[in-house]
Amino acid sequence: MATASPSTGTSTSSGMAPVTAASPPPLEPADAEALTLMGLLVEAHARLTGVLGAEMEEACGLPLSWYDAMIRLRRAPGGFMTMTRLASEVSLTSGGITRLVDRLADAGYAQRQDCPTDRRSVYVSLTPAGIAKVDEATAAHRKGLDRHLLGPLEPHEREMLEAALRKLRRA
Repeated sequence: MATASPSTGTSTSSGMAPVTAASPPPLEPADAEALTLMGLLVEAHARLTGVLGAEMEEACGLPLSWYDAMIRLRRAPGGFMTMTRLASEVSLTSGGITRLVDRLADAGYAQRQDCPTDRRSVYVSLTPAGIAKVDEATAAHRKGLDRHLLGPLEPHEREMLEAALRKLRRA
């Protein structure tokens, strides 16, 4: 049997008043600021990663995750680093970096070498084909960075962003 709700005049089948959506109490200003900053950082990262990744794949057929590892190897002193360090820098597990390096090696872009002084360590470096591919990808990526990251920011905003991100990385 349906009854009318005294508060709204609407009919419910249980005889109970319908649940109304009341506004929750507002967040504390410090909570709102922290959540807003984190949300903006995550959303900006997701947007940039999506658009830059799509542009890189279209321009040179290289996934952004591959490029991230390859550019770190390209910039590493001596052109190589341990698998463990590479995993840490690209935020992958040991299994994840193994699979990524397997794919890079299968494509002819990377090679492994045992460390002569520590049998537990394996070095990874780019092959000549890998160096050529990451250089090609860097040219394409730079155009995307100019459009989507640097372009919207004034020079002083870029400097402030860099300083803030470096500070957060160190914290």
